[in-house]
Order: sequence, then C-alpha cells, then structure tokens
Amino acid sequence: MKRFAAWFFSEPEFPSSWRKVIAWWEVRRISFNVVIGAYGLLCLAVFLWAIVGSGHLGPGEDAVEPIALLAGPFAVNALYSLGWFAEVIARALVPDLSPRFGPTLLKLGLGLGFFFISVPPVYWVGYRALQLLGVVR
Repeated sequence: MKRFAAWFFSEPEFPSSWRKVIAWWEVRRISFNVVIGAYGLLCLAVFLWAIVGSGHLGPGEDAVEPIALLAGPFAVNALYSLGWFAEVIARALVPDLSPRFGPTLLKLGLGLGFFFISVPPVYWVGYRALQLLGVVR
C-alpha cells in the first residue's frame, strides 16, 4: 500500500509539457477509479444498512435513485479530468509551477471525493445511532 501511494502521488517529470501532464493524470485514472469505487461501494453498503434499519423507507421506496448510481462514475471521471485540465492551464500561466502541484490537486480531488461520498452514510449512521439511543424515532 505504501508503494502504491508513493507511485500514485509521485511528482511528474519537471518541466512538464501539457502532454506529459495529461499522461501523468491518465496513467492514474484506473487506480483512482478503483480506490473511489471501492470506497463508494463500502459507503453504499453502510448507507443501505443504516437507512433500511431506520425504518424510514416505505413499501416500494428505493433507498437510492438508480440513475444516480449510474451517473456517479461518469461525474467522478468528469471531475477527475478537471484535475489535469486545471494543471495544464496553471502550468501555461505559471511556467515555473512546482512539480508538486499535480499530486496536490490529485490529493485534494481524492479527499473531496471521499468527503462527498461519505455524507449520506455518515448522516444515516448518525441518525440510526440517535434512534438506538432513543433520542429520535
């Protein structure tokens, strides 16, 4: 895992052309999707456990909008592409930009992805915990 993180967040060759910037990002896309996807599936399982256990779903109601589950991976990949797009623009405007800029953007994107994916399960686990404590019904 440590080797993977070292490679995943490694600094690209510097100075970088726009092609090298895009290549650096695209080489990591599948790994990013695996990491985000695995975390997303874990969060989905926790969310489903909490919302079903809360008793808030009526007969025939879906816990998750199926279209959202299908659209999520496309949205994540569109946002991932904004990472390399932002870096290409930044490097064009500031040619001596640090080689750490790309890895920093990647860390920020990964962190934001984890945060947004975590919101529904954290909310429903918190709600379920309050139910079990008798604070809410």
